[in-house]
Amino acid sequence: MTGEIYIKKRTMPQWFAVFTVIVPFLFGFLFETLKVPQLLKFSIDVMWFVLFVLMVCKKNLEFKKSITPLLVLVVLFFVYTLILHLINIQSPFYFVWGVRNNFRFYVAFFAFIYFLREDDAESLLKLMDVLFWVNVVLSFIQFFALGYKQDYLGGIFGTSKGCNAYSIIFFSITLTRSLLLYMSGKEKTLSCFSKCGFALIISALAELKAFFLFFVLITVIATFITSFSKRKLLFIIIGVLFLGVSITLLETVFNIEGEFTLEKIFELITSENYSSQKDVGRLTAIPTISKKILNEPIEQLFGLGLGNCELSDISIFNTPFYNTYKDLHYYWFSSAFLFLETGIIGFAIYLLFFIFIFIYSLNHLKKGIGNKLYCQMAIILAVMCVILTFYNGSLRTEAAYMMFFALALPFIDKDEELQD
Repeated sequence: MTGEIYIKKRTMPQWFAVFTVIVPFLFGFLFETLKVPQLLKFSIDVMWFVLFVLMVCKKNLEFKKSITPLLVLVVLFFVYTLILHLINIQSPFYFVWGVRNNFRFYVAFFAFIYFLREDDAESLLKLMDVLFWVNVVLSFIQFFALGYKQDYLGGIFGTSKGCNAYSIIFFSITLTRSLLLYMSGKEKTLSCFSKCGFALIISALAELKAFFLFFVLITVIATFITSFSKRKLLFIIIGVLFLGVSITLLETVFNIEGEFTLEKIFELITSENYSSQKDVGRLTAIPTISKKILNEPIEQLFGLGLGNCELSDISIFNTPFYNTYKDLHYYWFSSAFLFLETGIIGFAIYLLFFIFIFIYSLNHLKKGIGNKLYCQMAIILAVMCVILTFYNGSLRTEAAYMMFFALALPFIDKDEELQD
């Protein structure tokens, strides 16, 4: 039951791990309704840092052999960025900020695996189901009563510009789980269909065009990794209707009839610019940056150094590079940010993390090892992470804690007791 999250006896590290997943859901209420200072957002940094210290200081800390390649990748990535920093040394504050923005999610990922157990994970997933409906109600109130839409329609995540980047990750996780449960006969038809329908309607009201494509992708992959059934066939039929109605709603609300075609979508994805003639596009960001900034092969290979392109509301973390090139809007896309700071090598290491999780989960699914649902979820969401890296910068925000929690699911033990 969802209530277990509140009544189960937990250790302090377990609570920190749980709250790391939950806190992003509270930001909208805390910062916009209660007007709590944004500084409170750094409370998550305190949590993951404490978890990191606890893991490092644990004398008999032993991770599963299965995650050794992931641990090696993360350590390799850190050593690589440290060497780059020493070569391209600027302010140490830039590097610290870069480490914080890129490595905090890896720390959380390993902490979820080490401190949480399957019953904890299941409680958090059930809580997300409850929060999904809270999000639906709040989204409708924001749109119909308060007039918020597009980038400002975030439901439970608030009404600040870009808040719906959180929604994309949240919807991806909740719908992936719901679809897989439905296709395996473990969730009722009405429950699954209503979630998908409301998620698509909210995506239309928020003009999240890309989520329609994400929904199709999630459905296609779920179809391939689950057994054929009449339920699956029914969902495909109804799903097409859902998409049609949602796209019509999107075109009607924003008066963009004829814009949602394969030709227009391809044109949008491959456009050299995103919002102006000065910035970079989603799939063209790396080629554009290679032409305009990283002209030399050595720069393209290694980048400018972690943290040296960072931006922040805190002045000591704001870099000269950002002040010079902020009109490029490179910080809107994780791919552009990673390429600028770590080059092709760093970008490849970053993507390998998701690729390994995909391969690991797929192999375990084929062999019937571990939690079937969690492996299936990780397969789909690992693919989504690769796409999100190019689509926006949401994997650099606190929303990424939700995603890295979902990616950790196949590695979490069933045992109730923590390692001593």
